[in-house]
Amino acid sequence: MEFTKLKSNKGFTIQDLVIALTIILLFTSTIVTGFITIYKMQLDTKMDSIASLFLVQIMERIDKLGYTEVAEGKLDSLISQMRSDFSIPSNFTLDIKIEQDDTTKNLVKTVHVKLGYVFQNKDRSISVKTLKVKEFEGENNEK
Repeated sequence: MEFTKLKSNKGFTIQDLVIALTIILLFTSTIVTGFITIYKMQLDTKMDSIASLFLVQIMERIDKLGYTEVAEGKLDSLISQMRSDFSIPSNFTLDIKIEQDDTTKNLVKTVHVKLGYVFQNKDRSISVKTLKVKEFEGENNEK
């Protein structure tokens, strides 16, 4: 009577499969982490560009306004008008401050515009300064 061998040396052992699965899991977790980081960076850049767009629109509107239209007493209505005109979401904060320098004898105003927002649990803000200069209407302005 002849006995045949029941155990074969062909194929993979459990150890080989566990090692291969561990390597595959490490590789895929590295790739997934990279994708998540890239996605967060894209969202971050998108929010910064949206905030910058709002700020540019606000600054262009302020540049079009006259010297007397940009005044301390008119800031609340100016802010609410810009919020509605440019559809600025409620999670963005808009702050406009006006400073007059005593040395310029009320001819120049410094307008500070700050647009703030919260993204990924971080407070962010963009601020810009511009000057509003009072225009003269003198006799020597003939061309």
